[in-house]
Parts: sequence; C-alpha cells; structure tokens
Amino acid sequence: MKRIVALLLAVISLSGCVGQHMDEGLSNLVGQNISVAVARLGYPDSKREMMGDTIYVWGRSQNSVMPMSNTSTTTGMVGGAPVYGTTTSTSYVPVNYNCSIQIAVGANQIIKSWQWAGNMGGCSSYASALTRS
Repeated sequence: MKRIVALLLAVISLSGCVGQHMDEGLSNLVGQNISVAVARLGYPDSKREMMGDTIYVWGRSQNSVMPMSNTSTTTGMVGGAPVYGTTTSTSYVPVNYNCSIQIAVGANQIIKSWQWAGNMGGCSSYASALTRS
C-alpha cells in the first residue's frame, strides 16, 4: 500500500511540472507567428476554421499498461502453531497517455490563444519541446 501511495504522489508531483511547462510554453507563443509553434511542436495533426480564426490541433493518444504490485498476508494454523506468510503479485493496469493542444490564430497567422488537455504521459514530450530554448 505504501508503494502505491508513493507512486501516486510521484505521478501527481511530476504532472504538476508538465502542466506548468505546458502553460508557460504555450503562453510564450501568444503574439508570435504560428510557424514558431510548428517549429517547436512539429506539424499539427489537423486544423479547422471557426469564427474567422484558424485553429491548429496537435494530439496524441497511446494505450499501455502499468505494473502494480500487491502484497497480501496469509495466516493459518499448522498443527497447533500459527503460521504467517506474505505473497507479492503483480497485475498490469491499463492506462491511456493522451494530450491535445489547440492554438488559435487570426488571419495574420499570429497566435491569439491556446488550450491544452491531457496527462503527464501524453503531454511530457510537448512540454519538453515548448521549454527548449
């Protein structure tokens, strides 16, 4: 149980870093030409027109599994003596790593606004790309 709590705390603390890098990196793009975002993030996966703006979309989704160890204690009696033992097993929990970034530009191709959604596993490579000098 302590391992699970430690793993969850590590994931939560790291995901805060990814979120901060995403927010800062995307905020730094506002007011720049969309070509700057393309240079950092690569070519977008799609674009759409909405209310006179062009919205560029980057995204990824990947399914995987994460090992989760479980320890259980077994008690019993052999003859008249109590017996204790522990068993550790590993199960594999399905996880989805995903990220979506949307950047809106005006007719002049200057970035006006952005939004993103996702998790640490999906967004970490985008966050790294956005924070590179």
